[in-house]
Amino acid sequence: MRAVVAGAPGMAAFSALFSESFEAMKRLAYLLGADDPENIAQEAFVRLHDRWHTLYDDSKALPYLRAMVVNLSRSRLRHLKVVRKTPPEVMLDELSAESHAIARQEHRRIREALGKLSRRQREVLVLRYWLDLDQAAIAETLGVAVGTVKATTSHAMNNLRKHLEEG
Repeated sequence: MRAVVAGAPGMAAFSALFSESFEAMKRLAYLLGADDPENIAQEAFVRLHDRWHTLYDDSKALPYLRAMVVNLSRSRLRHLKVVRKTPPEVMLDELSAESHAIARQEHRRIREALGKLSRRQREVLVLRYWLDLDQAAIAETLGVAVGTVKATTSHAMNNLRKHLEEG
């Protein structure tokens, strides 16, 4: 049994955070390049649950969770790089409707272009344009200065444009 810290958020808050954020954390891991995004999201929640009693402010839980998903995704990618030189291409089921097939092709093209960016550039773009985080939140999540986020975003957008034009 755990000792409850005075002022620590209750388990109801954890349950609410899980219900509201699990799918978003899973998609974040996917967009960061993880091959097992559901497991990464689950692991992040398990680790947050283990430390939940140490939180004094439940508003810190979501940024902490995001940072864990980013770090777990990084670790998984490092592991995959060592285990296999080139990851297998993910085969997506093609839907019968032409518009869905074209959309999937475009999504694949964008994901491939994101994969050509450096790790930090990919992380900054995903956090900015998928999670719609501001520069301060991105800096906090990645543990870098706001100026680094600004410069990285600019370089990443230029590189992404180049990769998309090449394709």
